[in-house]
Amino acid sequence: MKTLLLEIGTEEIPARFLEPAKEGLKRLLEDSFAQSRITFGDINIQTTPRRMTVFVSNMAEKQEETTTVKFGPPLNRAYDESGNPTKAALGFTKAQGAEMGELKKGVKDGVEFVTIEKFEKGRGTVKILQEVLPDIITKIPFQKKMRWGAENFEYARPIQWVLCLFGDVPVEFTVADVKSGNVTYCHRFLSSGQIIITDPQKYAEILKTNYIIINEAERMETVRAGIKRIEEETKGHAIRDEELIKEIIYITEYPYPLRGSFDEAFLGIPKEVLVNVMKTHQRYIPIEKDDGQLMPHFIFFANTVPKEDKNVIRGNEKVLRARLADAQFFFEEDKKAQLIDRYERLGSIVFHVKLGTLKDKAERVGSIAAHLASILAPETAAVVAKTTKLMKADLLTHMVGEFPELQGTMGRIYATIEGESSDVARAIEEHYLPTGGNGNLPQTPAGSIVGIADKIDSITSFFSMGMIPTGNLDPYALRRQSLGIIKIIVDKCFRVPLENLIDIAYESGRNIKNRLSLEETKAKILDFITTRFKFSMLDEKHNQDYVESVLPFVSRNIYDGYQRLIALETQKSVEDFERLMIGFRRVFNITKQITDNLIVTPSLFAFDEEKALYSLYESKKEEFFRLMEAQKYSDSLTILVSFKETIDNYFEKVFVMDNDEAIKNNRLGALKLIKDMFLTFADFSKIRIE
Repeated sequence: MKTLLLEIGTEEIPARFLEPAKEGLKRLLEDSFAQSRITFGDINIQTTPRRMTVFVSNMAEKQEETTTVKFGPPLNRAYDESGNPTKAALGFTKAQGAEMGELKKGVKDGVEFVTIEKFEKGRGTVKILQEVLPDIITKIPFQKKMRWGAENFEYARPIQWVLCLFGDVPVEFTVADVKSGNVTYCHRFLSSGQIIITDPQKYAEILKTNYIIINEAERMETVRAGIKRIEEETKGHAIRDEELIKEIIYITEYPYPLRGSFDEAFLGIPKEVLVNVMKTHQRYIPIEKDDGQLMPHFIFFANTVPKEDKNVIRGNEKVLRARLADAQFFFEEDKKAQLIDRYERLGSIVFHVKLGTLKDKAERVGSIAAHLASILAPETAAVVAKTTKLMKADLLTHMVGEFPELQGTMGRIYATIEGESSDVARAIEEHYLPTGGNGNLPQTPAGSIVGIADKIDSITSFFSMGMIPTGNLDPYALRRQSLGIIKIIVDKCFRVPLENLIDIAYESGRNIKNRLSLEETKAKILDFITTRFKFSMLDEKHNQDYVESVLPFVSRNIYDGYQRLIALETQKSVEDFERLMIGFRRVFNITKQITDNLIVTPSLFAFDEEKALYSLYESKKEEFFRLMEAQKYSDSLTILVSFKETIDNYFEKVFVMDNDEAIKNNRLGALKLIKDMFLTFADFSKIRIE
């Protein structure tokens, strides 16, 4: 058993490319080695901006030997009556490169065939690696790839060198016109020339002495230790952002912590702006006091050990100073005009060429939000109306023009400065939430209502023009916006009929020309949002069968469908419910073809068991439907579970499909009533019980 070391050296690869590439490369290696019949241990992949390194432990030095059986024609067609081989047998033998004497008899599915057994020796692992590794490298998944020189080969960035060792043996192959060998290159500035690696076990140590920390966990620890040291120096607290810290370890090979400072005069800029400039644009870590106020310091990481720290610090401070000066100028300029003054100017900004201007969108959202407020939170009507006037106005500010990620945030800040209520200011910011699958949700009723209105307007407007997401293409983020609607409704327990919401959104867009019909648009949106609900619930690890069973109700009312799902998952007796589902399946299968209601005549019941089942239905139906109307789904489900034993007894004794047509239809009619009652809770036919 030996260790495989593969290092692909490149120009700097963007940090966001690396994690997906690592996952993809690991799958490619596992599949390739398994197909090649090479046993192996752990696969460990480590990356820096300039290298992707693979360690595979305990790899066999050759393939496993194997014997494969090839089936030919049936035995009775392989030989004639005289025992001589037929054309079928001769053709099979020739195709397999074998002799007639090698034919054997085999059995498959009870039929005798002629077979040939092929024994395949294990080839050396080095030879196989030479064949498979170039192909694997070409298939590593990156978000974007490029070509360079005269090569048709594509990769995230140009490949500069490839190091490959199997134990102490170099594995030689060529990829992207680069020949592999036992040579690597280390830090751009702190190391020079080729470095020869002869032992995979010494690779990490050799790189570290040449200022490359290949182990990502070790780089992470270096970064965290640097942050902690500077916190102690400044007596402040770093604003830790795990995504930013992860990015830092992917943009450095030898992270070196440094502390910079900026003029305290810049602290007059809103904290959100300062933090955004430092984190998003410069990859700096801000520092704050115990009370949450920013300090005029920041942490950054050089990718080298400078001769003079102060020179590197001075350069980074200069860059940040220019950024902050711009932000300060924009902030002061923006305050010279109020948000409401920018509302009319939204009419000059095209939202979409087919859907009008931003002002048109704001007016549509205002109409939808007013309707939602009237049924969900009438007390928020005034706040909602003001919010929909101001919510997009900050898109015309200098600050958002320079820093688009601050949309909504700047709207809140400027609204507060202008004296708007805190409810309006927060709703302006919150209407964009959530900005990602697991992002923060709006906290205020007004922010939630305007957020739903904004999202359903986009979905309905684009769908009405036939611009619907397909495959991986979703240029208007409609999947994310539909998921946002679902999460807000569930979080805020909003009970709003989905069809009615789409109707209002469609009506608000009456000035949009050449739309699809309301019916066609609505059908597509209901299917789209229901599908998003399904995947959202599965992502949250809800039971798939239960999710499937409530989907018909989600298309009517998202929160209502969610309540039914939770009731199913929190039932008191899972065992009783599973037994009930077995009985319901029999009821459903017998009656699923019956569409008309059959008259039930109790006097025709011949067995006590069918009388008991019908009597139970009659005694429970009013209470059940009353609880369903009150949306007390746990109690409703308890009633359904109470049918378990009676249904079991019924099918043990009663034969439904009696020869007497009247008796048969009477029994089918009674069972259909029970089936229909069950289906008002969920489509239990979707729930599989093994």
